[in-house]
Amino acid sequence: MKTLIFVSICFITLSVITCFGQESLISLSFTGVKNNQYVTLSKVEIRNLSSNSDTTLYWPDTVLSIKSLNVNDLRSISNEIQVFQNLPNPVRESTKILLYVPESDEISINVSLLNGDQVAFFKRKLQKGFHTFLFEPGESELYLFTVFDKVIMKSIKIISSMERSATGCTLTYIGIDHEHFPFKIAQSRSGFTFSIGDTLRFIGYLDSNTTAFQDAPTIDSLFTINFPSTGISCPGLPSVTYMGHTYNTLLIGTQCWLRENLNSGSKLTGDWEQTDNGIIEKYCIDNLKYNCNIYGGLYQWHEMMNYDTTPGTQGICPQNWHVPTFDEWDTLTTFLGGFIAGGKMKTPYNTYTGTGLWDYPNVGATNESGFSALPAGARDYFNYGELVGVGRYCFWWSSSERYPGFAWTRYINNFSVGIRYREENMNYGYSVRCVYDY
Repeated sequence: MKTLIFVSICFITLSVITCFGQESLISLSFTGVKNNQYVTLSKVEIRNLSSNSDTTLYWPDTVLSIKSLNVNDLRSISNEIQVFQNLPNPVRESTKILLYVPESDEISINVSLLNGDQVAFFKRKLQKGFHTFLFEPGESELYLFTVFDKVIMKSIKIISSMERSATGCTLTYIGIDHEHFPFKIAQSRSGFTFSIGDTLRFIGYLDSNTTAFQDAPTIDSLFTINFPSTGISCPGLPSVTYMGHTYNTLLIGTQCWLRENLNSGSKLTGDWEQTDNGIIEKYCIDNLKYNCNIYGGLYQWHEMMNYDTTPGTQGICPQNWHVPTFDEWDTLTTFLGGFIAGGKMKTPYNTYTGTGLWDYPNVGATNESGFSALPAGARDYFNYGELVGVGRYCFWWSSSERYPGFAWTRYINNFSVGIRYREENMNYGYSVRCVYDY
C-alpha cells in the first residue's frame, strides 16, 4: 500500500567499496520524507528479484550491508581516507561518524548545508587508525559531511529529522580506536544474496502506509523517490483496517475509493482455481506473498463477488464498501476527464529510470488524481494460470456482468494515457478496488 497523502518515502544511499582481491561491500541506508520533512520509516523490505531472496530492516536498524568488513579488509582497500555513513540516518538528536585514516596526516572536516553554508569545521593532525566524531544537527536539514587530506576528498550526506536547536550544529571529536572497528558497518543477512547489477525491489513502510520501487545498483548512488501529495482522504474516514491490512481512502468527486488494490485472503498458486469454500483466496504475482503487499491480490470474478451476482454487491470488500459497478467506474473516469483519466490515475516514473514500477515509457502518468494505480498484471486463465503482465498493465473488475461468463473491466497500460473498458472471462484473475456505500 501507498501513503495516505501520497507522501514520499525514500532516500537510499548505496555505498560500493571494491576491495582488491576481495568481494564488494554494498551498504544500503534508508530514510523517509513526508510533507517535505524527514521521518522515521517503520521498516524496509528488500527483495532481490535476480536471486529470489529477501530481507527486512526494522527501525532503528536502517542499514543493510551484504558482506562483513573487518579491519584487515579495510586496510587492503587502498591508502585513502575512508568516511562511513552515519547510523542511524536520519538523525534525531546526534549521530556518530567513523573516519579511517591510513597514515598520520592533517585532516580537515567541513559540515555544510547543500547551499554551501558552513555549519561546523574541524582541523587536526590525526594518527593512523579509526576515529569517531559526534555530530549534533541544528535543525531538520540535509547536511554534507566532507573530509579532506592533502589530496583526497570524501563525503557523506547526513539527514536530520530534529526540530530547530537553540545551540545550532556541533561537531565533536571523540577519539581513536586502534584495535577494532567500533561501528557495526556490516551485517550479514541469512539467506539474502546480492551481486553487482542484481535488480532489487524495495517496500518502505511508514506506519501503515507503504510505497515501492526497484533499482539495479552498480555504483555509489543516492536515490530520491518523490511521490506527489495528490488526492485527499474521504471526510471523516481517512483509512480502513480490514483483514490485517490498512487501506487509505481517496475522495474523487463525490465518490470515496480505497487508494490501494484489495489484498485480502489466502494465497493460491496460479494453477489452482478459486472456489466457494468459505475462504477468500487470492493470487500474487510470481506466486510470492511479498508481491501482494505491493500490488494487491488478483481475484477471479466469482471469488471477488463472494459468489453473488448482484451489481454493487459487497463481495470481498470491507463492511460498508462494495465492488464498483460499470456505471460507478464511468462516474470516476468522467470526473477525471474521460479517456485521458488513465494518466491521472497511474503512478509516475518507470523501471528504466529506476524510480517506478511501470515499464517504460509509462505514457502520461501523473497520478494527479491520487488513485495510485500500479501495474499489477493478471492471472491468465487460458495459459495454465500463468501470472503475467506485471509492469505493463492493470485490470480492475466491475461487479457488472456483460453476459454469462463475462464481466466488464477497466484497464490501463504503460503505452497509453488512456483508460479503457472491455468484457473479460470471469476466470481471469484481476485487481479489485472498493468504493464506499454512499
